[in-house]
Amino acid sequence: MDIERGNLEILFKKIPFEQIQLFRGTSGDCHTYDRVGKKLYLEYVKDIFPKYSEDERVNNYLLLKEDMRNSPNGLRSVFGMISKVASKLLTFQSQKIKCKLDEMLRWREISFQLGQDFFTCAFLAQEDLKRGRENCFFAWEPIIGSDDMRLDNILKRGMAENHFHLNGSTKIFELNWICLMNHIENRGKEFKKFEKMLQYNYGNDPNKKRFYELCLRAALYRIFLFGVIHCDNFLTEELQKIIEGIEQRKILVWEVVSDLQDIINLARATYGAANEKHVILDYALEKDVYDENNNPSRLLSGERRFLYECYKRSFGTGEYSFKEYQKNVFYRYLVARTYFRSEMVQVNRMVGFSNFGDYESRKEYFVEDKKEYEYELVRLAVNASFQEQNIVSLEARICPALDSHTLAGKLNQKLECVGEDEIKEKMFFVLHFPKAKEKKYELYAPRDVVVRRKTEKYANAIVALLEKKDRINQYIRGIDACANEIGCRPEVFAQIYRYLLDYLVPGELGRQGVLMATYHAGEDFLDLVDGLRAIDEAMLFCNLHRGCRIGHALALGIDPSAYYQFKGNVLALPKQELLDDIAWLLVKQDEYRIGLNGKLKSILDQQFYDLFNEIYPTYNLKNSRCESVNYLEYYNSWRLRGDFPGSYLLDEEAFACSLNSIPLKRFSRYEFNDKVSNSIRKAEKYRKLYRMYHYDEHVRKEGAKRVLFKIPCGYAEAVREIQDRMIQMLVMEGIGIETNPSSNYLIGTIQKYEEHPILRFNGRKLRNTENNMSLQVSLNTDDQGVFDTSLENEFALMTAALRKAKTKDGQYIYDVEDIYAWIDYVRRMGITQVFSATSREADYLSRIK
Repeated sequence: MDIERGNLEILFKKIPFEQIQLFRGTSGDCHTYDRVGKKLYLEYVKDIFPKYSEDERVNNYLLLKEDMRNSPNGLRSVFGMISKVASKLLTFQSQKIKCKLDEMLRWREISFQLGQDFFTCAFLAQEDLKRGRENCFFAWEPIIGSDDMRLDNILKRGMAENHFHLNGSTKIFELNWICLMNHIENRGKEFKKFEKMLQYNYGNDPNKKRFYELCLRAALYRIFLFGVIHCDNFLTEELQKIIEGIEQRKILVWEVVSDLQDIINLARATYGAANEKHVILDYALEKDVYDENNNPSRLLSGERRFLYECYKRSFGTGEYSFKEYQKNVFYRYLVARTYFRSEMVQVNRMVGFSNFGDYESRKEYFVEDKKEYEYELVRLAVNASFQEQNIVSLEARICPALDSHTLAGKLNQKLECVGEDEIKEKMFFVLHFPKAKEKKYELYAPRDVVVRRKTEKYANAIVALLEKKDRINQYIRGIDACANEIGCRPEVFAQIYRYLLDYLVPGELGRQGVLMATYHAGEDFLDLVDGLRAIDEAMLFCNLHRGCRIGHALALGIDPSAYYQFKGNVLALPKQELLDDIAWLLVKQDEYRIGLNGKLKSILDQQFYDLFNEIYPTYNLKNSRCESVNYLEYYNSWRLRGDFPGSYLLDEEAFACSLNSIPLKRFSRYEFNDKVSNSIRKAEKYRKLYRMYHYDEHVRKEGAKRVLFKIPCGYAEAVREIQDRMIQMLVMEGIGIETNPSSNYLIGTIQKYEEHPILRFNGRKLRNTENNMSLQVSLNTDDQGVFDTSLENEFALMTAALRKAKTKDGQYIYDVEDIYAWIDYVRRMGITQVFSATSREADYLSRIK
């Protein structure tokens, strides 16, 4: 790990908040803003530098002491460490703070852990002290850009954001933190909910205070330092008494919560600027600079100005500089702020969608039912994205509602928050259906019955709204299925997709169009084959057609050998999943004429039969005139999974009749997948297997049991060939891939940005490619608030990664000219992926020709 980055994490994330002494003690090992105790450092350094020897860790400590001397005033402090790192990575360009392109990847790693404002405000304070300036503008874009003017000029030609979950794309930490710092009282309910989900910072550490108390103290320190900055004697005297009382254990922080809130309210009324809705969002967003900072990022400007002023007073030596005690208070505030951020932004280095889901679910904990902040949520997500970026199309994804009236209100409310007509013309909605794992087996119910029923209600609400020809309908252009795909496969949404993709959307002047579709598949999986099968299922069951897209599709491009090596060549997964994967792989290797070696084929054959006999005992098949099932027959029953399960409870005569009937209810007309021949449905063996898959209690419970799967020799190579054939298939089908580098880097097993599968999906301009092996791809952000990124940032990270990529012998892999040609190529492909209103009508016309 980068030593400077590691030392910063020790100072601001690892050493407990309470270890920072506000008043200098007599102990030589005390921990303050200007002195880091050696014993304390060595206690926490092991988590950050586990592979270092004790002597090396001591050297890191000595380096930290040297780095702390970097303050502009020449005195040692933890703030000097921040300043030193910021000055290495950041620069000014056209009076804006930018990251040096050559430092982009390091900036990403360091700032992602602690937050960009943590560094940018220190950098600005240091530079202004040097030049004798006073800055008044703090509403710069949420994520700063790079200083690469060539890249900037390419991106100014226009970018499309094709994968943008609206609520997850706001500045989640900042929004919740600022709301909390202004409304700290009566938050027990939110913190109780929060504490159940704490992951690794302080959940099980008895030496750390309850999380609510930490944030209470942070709110106390913030308003105290704010009073010091403004020379407000009333605020500072009252608050210093409280702080000293808590430190001396004469009073408990819980005893002063109401008083603290009263003081905050007083500061809001005295200093805070009211917005156009006559609401004061933050007392630190002050009246004297409000007009200058009144843009989509305005909510960020108050906290940024506060940090800037604190850094200046910590760096400075004049009359208005902080006293030692106040500097320790500021240090504590930064630590508390970083702790809170660590629970809102995915910084814990754990892979998998479940980990992301824990973060994503918290995004509105502290702003729920506070309309003024919910309004800023949309502005920070949508309007701020257009602030410094030339985004020509933004595909905002939100969950639909269970009835058309609520859905219309939900969409209109988002547009009302956006406000600006110019932005509304460039955005539209894709309605995404959330996936969810099945919690328990229900007798006489098919798999995933709860999600199936709820999604049908969503679909009916969408159709009901479209039938009303509401003005909002022009903004609805597609559907998606999102969230954790493990345990909830495309078959669950198959009938819904076929129904909605075939629905003719009423348009102006009698014109009609169809909804477009995308599907999150191959993002998270228990085996690469599992992810590849999910992509295949989305295509087969959901009837994705030309112009539709797959979200993420990591399984399609990750190197199988590296993936299985990363997993130790052993996987644990449910028996049912492994059985399905093996049958699918065996059929695909036949279909693609890959030709597995004899030993591998024999191993997989045997595993198939062993698993099948455990999950589907032969006695259950005695009445079906079929005593054995091979993998091809099992695969044929798998192909029926896109059908409505209830149809397979009919007796043979009624089932045969249903195949040729046209139900009165429109939704019921899509119970059978027309991509699968009725000859398969008419085979009793396949129907029986499919019925057992859904309704047999033994099959459901036995299939859910976990089993170890040791990756046999040659397996990774076979998976690689299947990936290639599937890429070719998707190219010919005209299916696009939405890539999200930072999201995939954090959720998946990718170790470097230059390892991202987008380079395998489409490496044109960078290298010679085979015919029909270049997928249409786009770069996107996914949940830019959770992953602390922006669309421009994603392009910059890929540019920096490609420029630095080297072979094992140290030679650059890519030519600089080719890199910029590829960036522009991907940018343009992203625009061609847009679900435009005209493409919707064009797709309809192509179907009726």
